[in-house]
Parts: sequence; C-alpha cells; structure tokens
Amino acid sequence: MKILVALAAIAAATIAPDSAEIAAGASFEAGDDLAETLIAQGLAKPAEAAPAPADTAKAKPVKARVLVACQYGQPDDVVTLSAADAKTAEQAGQVDTNKAAVAYALSLQA
Repeated sequence: MKILVALAAIAAATIAPDSAEIAAGASFEAGDDLAETLIAQGLAKPAEAAPAPADTAKAKPVKARVLVACQYGQPDDVVTLSAADAKTAEQAGQVDTNKAAVAYALSLQA
C-alpha cells in the first residue's frame, strides 16, 4: 500500500467501485500495482514522507537549574529535561540550561 497525491482528478472506479472521485492535490492510498500505474500515467505522485519524529528522540536530555517553584521543582534544583521541555521552560523563565548555572546549583547541593 502506498500513499499518493493526486495530480489530476481521478475517477472513483480507478481505486474501487464505490469510491468517491479523488480531487487533485488530495492524498489517498492505493495498492502497489495501482500506484505504479497511476504514477506512470502522470495522474499521481508519491506523497512526501512526513518528517521523522526521530529528531526529538535522538535529542540528548538537558540538565537545567530550576529558577522558580514550578512543575520542574524548587529554585536551585537541578533537573534533567527533554530538549523540547527545556526549551519551553527556559523561554518561560522557569529554568536555566546554561552550564555555569547548572554548575552553580550543583555546588549549592554539596
């Protein structure tokens, strides 16, 4: 099964007898053989793959110093957050991911 994007309106019977017409620009699924035929006829093209969510999965965890009492902890706690959470919390003024800030908070705990 392949996901395609219609380049022109495609008759319903091409896909299945009870299908609605596929408008140009619409994405749809088609069996491998049918997909190859539609591509060869210039009626469809393969849909672009969505960006892989692996980018966030590969991101290293980030250590941060908590600046204010919040969902991440109390001031001067050192927490480990996902890169996305760290960015959001830093923009909100809740944490500081600067290495010096983290080192300072760690020195307070000793």
